[in-house]
Amino acid sequence: MRSIKEYREGKRGFTLVEMAIVLVIIGIILAGVMKGRDIVRGSQIKQFSQGFAQKWLTIASTYYDKKGQPLFDGPTNGSNATTTPPDGRMDGRMLAQPAGGEAGQFADDRDNVLTYLRLVGIEPCTMIKSDLEDASADCGAGGYNVFERMVDGEFTGKQRVGVGFYNYVISTGGPNRNVVLIQNVPVDVGIGLDTVIDGQADGQGGSCIVVNLSAANADYSTNAFTPAATGSTVTPLAWGTDSTMLAVIGLVLDY
Repeated sequence: MRSIKEYREGKRGFTLVEMAIVLVIIGIILAGVMKGRDIVRGSQIKQFSQGFAQKWLTIASTYYDKKGQPLFDGPTNGSNATTTPPDGRMDGRMLAQPAGGEAGQFADDRDNVLTYLRLVGIEPCTMIKSDLEDASADCGAGGYNVFERMVDGEFTGKQRVGVGFYNYVISTGGPNRNVVLIQNVPVDVGIGLDTVIDGQADGQGGSCIVVNLSAANADYSTNAFTPAATGSTVTPLAWGTDSTMLAVIGLVLDY
């Protein structure tokens, strides 16, 4: 029969060294998981930036280079918002699909923009990457919706973002600039986009600014989340600390 001493010796637990080794291994595994998550997240933001947001910035810049007038500036540059002759300023409209389907002026805006881009040899339907199907015949049967796409926010879930073309005075007494607006962007995605474009995420300087912030339950397709009207003075905002917000991001053009 085993003595109490022998029993206790047979039940010897982990030593401190063994426990430390286990904790180190767990730490390495967790670090690898977090690093992998960050890599995947960074890749998603980069894809959104290069395949949609910055692509529209490039399209607008290329149009100006080819035509000598900003895109969406008067009816001869794709704008259905006004009959005013081109004046060097984007007329302002979000080319979002309103609730209930594409109809009315929004449909005309989308068609006009594509028509005038194609007149100078720019084809957004082969340039823009979107996970939404085209609601009209703009990009052909089964084509992409080049004016909108879904973006997955870490704290807001999937959001439908859209593009628009506006003109703003950046801060009181500041420069007047044409701006490509990207609307309904989750804050964490926007911060990543700002970092990619400007090298830092302050929301207030450089070529990527925060025009507006709103609660994440807002939905631009029902006009609950409306950017400032074209021609307005906007003061760029800091990103803040609320990760559940949605942003209207302005990509400032250099003309």
